Amino acid sequence: MAKRKTRRKRQGASVAPEAEKIAKVVPLQKDGNFFVRAKQFLYEVKLEFKKITWPSRKETIATTTAVVSFTLFIAFYLGLVDAILSKIVQWLVY
Repeated sequence: MAKRKTRRKRQGASVAPEAEKIAKVVPLQKDGNFFVRAKQFLYEVKLEFKKITWPSRKETIATTTAVVSFTLFIAFYLGLVDAILSKIVQWLVY
């Protein structure tokens, strides 16, 4: 019986070695006591925090302004629609 080729062998050298290193995830160990697992978890959290790119102050102010203004616009629009529909219902009922 012929041995089947694995997916990696079929793909050949299409996957770069750097990509394999980046994609490798170290699973959390199930064995060990609570403190060993907690230490491993906090170590991984520290590594992930190093990958974060925080927005600048200017970007933060711009996005916050956009969100607040859009929220106020929608609030006023829904308030206007509510007031109009309330007047229509009052006119129909009375």
